[in-house]
Amino acid sequence: MSQAERREVAARFAHAVLRGDVAAARRALARNEPALVTLVRRAAAPWKVQHATVTPRPRRTGERWTFTYAGRRTYPDGRFETETGSLVVFVGPAARGAGVTYFLFTDVRRRFSTHHDSVLLPSNR
Repeated sequence: MSQAERREVAARFAHAVLRGDVAAARRALARNEPALVTLVRRAAAPWKVQHATVTPRPRRTGERWTFTYAGRRTYPDGRFETETGSLVVFVGPAARGAGVTYFLFTDVRRRFSTHHDSVLLPSNR
């Protein structure tokens, strides 16, 4: 399996998780293991309504592909959170070529704020 194929699988998986698309993320898995499927569901859930932006060029280290992302989730009461971090995707052999064997989030930073903060505290911008 080529590096291009591995990169494509990793990118497809990262975009699916950070769009909240569990079905697409599951299709990129090397094996349909229940524990890994549960992790995919949990990771994708917060991004189902409001998606994150993923950098187009991941960093590769061996079998790992690292994608940086940023996204914002807003709530009906006016508060919001901004999250940035990295999604590290491990790609290995699968029955159909390449597949995701594991993934993890690193350097996750969340900033919580409210609409009132941005209106009342200009120094917070």
